[in-house]
Amino acid sequence: MSRLPTFINGSFLGLLFLVAVVIVEPTVASSAEVAVIKSQDVLPYDRAIEGFRSLTQARVTEYNMNGDIGEGFKIVEQIKRFKPAAILAVGSKAAVLAKENLSEIPVVYSVVIDPEKYGLQSGNVIGIALEIPVNSQLKKFKEVVPNLKRIGVVYDPNKTSRLIRAAQEEARHLGLELVAVEVSTAKDLPGTIRTLLPQVQGLWMVPDSTVITMDSFQFILLATLERNIPFMVFSDNFVKAGALMALSPDYLAIGNQSSLLVDKVIKNGISDRGKVISPEKERLIINLKTAKILGLEIPGEILRTADEVIQ
Repeated sequence: MSRLPTFINGSFLGLLFLVAVVIVEPTVASSAEVAVIKSQDVLPYDRAIEGFRSLTQARVTEYNMNGDIGEGFKIVEQIKRFKPAAILAVGSKAAVLAKENLSEIPVVYSVVIDPEKYGLQSGNVIGIALEIPVNSQLKKFKEVVPNLKRIGVVYDPNKTSRLIRAAQEEARHLGLELVAVEVSTAKDLPGTIRTLLPQVQGLWMVPDSTVITMDSFQFILLATLERNIPFMVFSDNFVKAGALMALSPDYLAIGNQSSLLVDKVIKNGISDRGKVISPEKERLIINLKTAKILGLEIPGEILRTADEVIQ
């Protein structure tokens, strides 16, 4: 007997069987329905949902709270009627709404700053925090500014003390010293910044609402430029306004990441309830005009790998 019939009767027929199984039995996610709840219309949320839709195989129904909790309760009633396999909540308002009112349905959240602040570390939820790991931020700051030894940061202990404690530990591992100074009100900021800047070679901004307002940002930016202090922030917009650099979330990539997480939850449920996951991808943006003002030579490899360079 020739080899051809043996091949057909063996491996080839096995392959046909596998193909038939795939065709007849689609994945759970491709036949499931997902409710997407958006906190409101802002570009980061829209980009995250765009990334989610581009990758998910599930059927998607989208709802918009428009920043209104009353509208959110109406959405809850609609979702309870059609009972989706999972919910993707985009933004903190949507995440809290889903967690507290739709506990019987698995909830995946994304684009949430400090999930623990909103009680998202427990319950039938799992999600992707907006924060870039502090190790990644400090490491990238040191790569961009090679002579960096002491980094200053101003924070409100009632809002970001957990983040600062983690950052101090990470800084030590990287051979850096984090000089962290507390403020309790925005009016304390100017004097604190004037005292801090002579002690450091770089300033790091964290998402702290006591510290960062439009007025305070302008003051900090001018103060750092006057003293030739590199200023690392957490948002592309602040770099475009004049800060040196940011390592910020890639919202489209977060959407892709949340799609994979939703598919996994539909198939297997939530095994690690309340788990907070970091974004898998970041965007490095550098303001080369600011670097020139500071007299700072950015390593060529950094510029080549940056996602955006403002010239």
